[in-house]
Amino acid sequence: MNKSDSFNQNNEAPASAAPKKARNIGADVVRCIACFSVVSVHFFHNNGFYENIVAGRRMYIMMLLRSFFVICVPLFMLLSGYLMRNKKPSVEYYKKLGKTIFTYVLASGACILYSALFLKETWSAANVIFGILDYTASPYAWYVEMYIGLFLLIPFLNILYNNIPSKNLKKVLLLALIISTILPSVLNTFDINGESWWKNPAMYASYNKLIPSYWTAMYPLTYYFIGCYLAEYGINIKKGLNALMIIATVLVFGTFCFWRSYNSVYIWGEWGTYSSLFVLILSVLVFTFFINLNYSKVPKWLQAVFKKISALSFGVYLVSWIFDNAFYPYLLQKVPQMTDRLPYYFVMVPLVFVCSLLLSWVIELVQNAVGLIRFKKIKKEEIS
Repeated sequence: MNKSDSFNQNNEAPASAAPKKARNIGADVVRCIACFSVVSVHFFHNNGFYENIVAGRRMYIMMLLRSFFVICVPLFMLLSGYLMRNKKPSVEYYKKLGKTIFTYVLASGACILYSALFLKETWSAANVIFGILDYTASPYAWYVEMYIGLFLLIPFLNILYNNIPSKNLKKVLLLALIISTILPSVLNTFDINGESWWKNPAMYASYNKLIPSYWTAMYPLTYYFIGCYLAEYGINIKKGLNALMIIATVLVFGTFCFWRSYNSVYIWGEWGTYSSLFVLILSVLVFTFFINLNYSKVPKWLQAVFKKISALSFGVYLVSWIFDNAFYPYLLQKVPQMTDRLPYYFVMVPLVFVCSLLLSWVIELVQNAVGLIRFKKIKKEEIS
């Protein structure tokens, strides 16, 4: 037996052990919302929304929905800062990255298996290895590549944040990050030299740069540090006002995106991405609303449901491509007019979500089985 284990042979905690913190149900709820929003925002990617002319009532409604659900990834980033701001550089901390990577590898294997069996794609051993290494084996895995880098940096980001001596200086840090990574999404997106640029902005493909935009790719750090700030200080907004602010932001954001692409196919611009000022504001409002709700009266069984979905959310994110690819071709075939597909959101998204949840649960079972085998092997080696 290892010396580190010898103090606890009777499975009793030492007297000095800190009491276990109560689970933050609000964080589980936010992660569930983020996960469901991922599947929702892919509805627009898979149903032809971005290739359709932006005009008419249904396109406006779909633009509003898309504008809300694009908070999916920012919510995950805010949660990272909210829950991990006290993590320190240690062997135990970095070991935890192994579970994330293992989940990704298993999810990639599921995507490869699906594409080989149902799409008749050929995968050589080299293609499998390099597909996993370059994050293409699971087509939605770009987030994994980002998160691995963020995970490696988090303990050192925490040293920076936690050693800033005052609340006001931490606000200055956030302001500097917002100016550097978020504000260009609004200020650097117009060609103000064009004639009547405000009447039909979709016709202009070039933009005037009004402020520096070199650091916009660092927006994950902005969300992370905001999450740290929310964990430490929070934002005190009355629930009713918070809800109204969410609705107002969605309306302004969605209307702005509708205007920017009006009578054109969807115009991809920084104002509609994760580094958008609109998305930042909306993400913080939604995060604050749900993290601060009183969950004391939520039944234990429902808390358990949130906890389980939260635990499976990463796998859901990665394997949802399989069910998107399996189900959406039928929708496109049966409903040829894109705007007529709007009501099918309430069929397709829950269907993809539930199927992805079940497959993610299977991946978790495989992980647990492998972990149990490894644990038994280690214990056997210790005894021998």
